[in-house]
Amino acid sequence: MSTRHAFAVRREEGIQALLRWRSEASVAEKLAASAFFALLMAIAAQVRVQLPFSPVPFTGQVLVVLLSGFLLGRFAPASMAMYLGFGTMFPWFSGLQGISALTGVTAGYLFGFVAAAAVIGLIADSRMMWSALGLTGLMSLGVLVIYLFGASWLVIGCGMSVPQAIIFGVVPFVVVDAIKVGLAASVARMVAPGVESS
Repeated sequence: MSTRHAFAVRREEGIQALLRWRSEASVAEKLAASAFFALLMAIAAQVRVQLPFSPVPFTGQVLVVLLSGFLLGRFAPASMAMYLGFGTMFPWFSGLQGISALTGVTAGYLFGFVAAAAVIGLIADSRMMWSALGLTGLMSLGVLVIYLFGASWLVIGCGMSVPQAIIFGVVPFVVVDAIKVGLAASVARMVAPGVESS
């Protein structure tokens, strides 16, 4: 069996597994999967690089948000909500601890994770055919939702001007998040039902 054929077989198995899971899994199973992704978010939050010129750190969370949205579908926001809920009780947010993180400088991004997962999940559940470009666009949309929430909170809750919020809360992350978009789209492409090559 050639490498290409073996990859095609594994991909087809992944597609069928995802389809079965979305249609056959019980609510309890989907909630368990949501809890798993909430735990992944907590782990990714510990991958943290604080920038000297921005109050917002680099973390590994955006990639988890994008993948949870596509794989969990409509249950993805439940996963992110679990992450926020448990984060008020356990010290697993990036930087701040407990409920203070939900009102701190990165609060907008935290709530943006929920919104982005919801947007990606709803679209992923409603569309069966995906091209590589479509998956990239879907993941990019998720990142834009996170930016919108994060930058808006920097303006509304932290007193920054709109240009400041963009400069400190969006611009430094664009290149790294573009890489995360590419990674998330590549993983999704392996299991996307009926994915096209274009």
